[in-house]
Amino acid sequence: MQGKWYGWAGKIIELDLTSKKILVKPLSRDLAERFVGGRGINMKFLFDEIKPNTDPLGPENVLIFGTGPLTGTIVGSRTQVSTKAPMTGFLGDSNSGGHWGAELKFAGYDHIIIKGRSEKPVYLFIDDDEIEIRDASHLWGKNIWEVTDIIRDEESDSEIQVLGIGLAGENLVRFAAIMNTFSRANGRTGVGAVMGSKRLKCIAVRGTKGVSIADPERFLNHIKEIYQKATTSPMFDHYPVYGTPILTDMKAELGNLPVKNWSDITIEGVENVTGKALVEKYAQKNRACYGCFYHCDHFFMVKEGKYQGVIGPGLEYESVNGLGPRIGNTDFPTILHGINIVNDYGLDVVSTGGSIALAMDLYERGIITEKDTGGIPIRWGDGDVIIDLIHKIAKREGFGDLLAEGPYYMAKKIGKEAEKRVMHAKKLDPTAVETRPFKGQALNYMTSTRGADHLRGLLKSEALGHQVTMEQAIKLFGTKDVTVPTLYDTVGKPKGVFYYQKLSVICDCIEMCKFNTFWAGYDIYFEDLCNLLNSATGMEFTVEDLDRLGARIWLLEKAINTREGYTREDDMPCERMMTEAIPQGRFKGELLDKEKFSKMLDAYYEVTRCDVKTGIPKEDALISLGLGDVANELKRLGKI
Repeated sequence: MQGKWYGWAGKIIELDLTSKKILVKPLSRDLAERFVGGRGINMKFLFDEIKPNTDPLGPENVLIFGTGPLTGTIVGSRTQVSTKAPMTGFLGDSNSGGHWGAELKFAGYDHIIIKGRSEKPVYLFIDDDEIEIRDASHLWGKNIWEVTDIIRDEESDSEIQVLGIGLAGENLVRFAAIMNTFSRANGRTGVGAVMGSKRLKCIAVRGTKGVSIADPERFLNHIKEIYQKATTSPMFDHYPVYGTPILTDMKAELGNLPVKNWSDITIEGVENVTGKALVEKYAQKNRACYGCFYHCDHFFMVKEGKYQGVIGPGLEYESVNGLGPRIGNTDFPTILHGINIVNDYGLDVVSTGGSIALAMDLYERGIITEKDTGGIPIRWGDGDVIIDLIHKIAKREGFGDLLAEGPYYMAKKIGKEAEKRVMHAKKLDPTAVETRPFKGQALNYMTSTRGADHLRGLLKSEALGHQVTMEQAIKLFGTKDVTVPTLYDTVGKPKGVFYYQKLSVICDCIEMCKFNTFWAGYDIYFEDLCNLLNSATGMEFTVEDLDRLGARIWLLEKAINTREGYTREDDMPCERMMTEAIPQGRFKGELLDKEKFSKMLDAYYEVTRCDVKTGIPKEDALISLGLGDVANELKRLGKI
């Protein structure tokens, strides 16, 4: 691959905040071929740049922003942020939509690597070839919406894209998010706390260069193909109309909706917080990320009641569940008001809800009292308390200082019986999917490289319906057992979990939203992603190449965690998932059996070419995937 770059911009910014040095480096052609972009290249940089036992909030940690070859095209606009995670001590990684990633590509850059720590608050300003470190003293102490407006006013340009942190990141809330486009979050694992620790308030970008496409006609034809597959799918009647909050409706019907800190699967009044309720009462207009035909987001307005006049720029299912059923709340106006506050402060809404839910659970059980909470009765669904706690978390005030540690560390500090009430994988509290009845999806959650998460792969065949047909499931995974949620299948499910984990990797490398793919139930898989990538870049990847790419990056992520002390136990369910059963509904009595799950995990390690006893990637697997340097490093450290 020589000459002009297509898809990729071909340049990387490296910023050392300690020395205030800025370097612009060429993107390696070899790196692009082996890791493509976004999550893939970020992971290689992360492995190379940090040492074992680095303090996540210390100056030695690095913060890496990555786009992919489809970012800035009419089919992609995602941004990957990677670091060592304050939430877990393992891999920190988060993906977001919005408009910032496209603007960075338009300015001519694929990745930004942030090192060191500034003595004073600063922000990075990028205007095509002009890159400046600027004083951010007038921005420090302000939330991200105001910061965005200030920078746009200072530059007299309303289209400058700003990505940054609010007070939560400044105050090193362990689950602080990095925000762009007002409501789009790199939310999980605490990437915003790392940005705050470096005293980097934001990165403002203005770009005018566009993205070059190798074969525009072929690229457009492939986009038309996936558009046809998406818009003719029954699922297109759901997400683009109701947004991801329609998942509340679906999960309530299916019986896997997380309620009251995962203690139930149904709640009275759930019909008030569904996707249909959103569209009928609050949605004003559809909203989309840059270049997206899916438009799954909504501008909203509360028209009556206590929060009359509240307007907002977007919401997701996770935010509705995190500030709704998970904390016993079914008042949509309170949820919408809370979403605005969370987004402005720069908080991960999943862990915000997780911390509040745990607090309410512990209060109800008498494990904590008003003596611990600063005199506040922390009762399920109390809207005033919910809003008050969000403010306290972001500012680390009073009881909020404890909640700002996230559920896992919060419970560790409380002690007593609190740790038994935490749901987590690798110390990260789960996104809003009840996995105890769905054994394959549970396997995915536990083996996810960044902690409990559906976005690192999700076994779609356990849902069937419009997600995957029986014929597809058997063809892909060799057995119909993969379609039975409660079955501990050791043949199809381990294979299926890794298949979707690899597909998720590919989406995050090319930086195409998963909701434009198989994720939403569309018939869009490896071949379609391969066609888009090749026509955009002029490369000649095969489906087999992308499959190997997915495995390569997945095992690289496993290697990053291995270096930080990962063991097989980190892939096992937490105590509560193995001891507390679903209390009612079609899955009543379901939990995760330790012995049966362990056997399924053994089979998964065989599929992924990891050591069955340790869960660590085998040396020959790493070498065969072109990761010989990674294997050598793990050998040097005595890990393999």
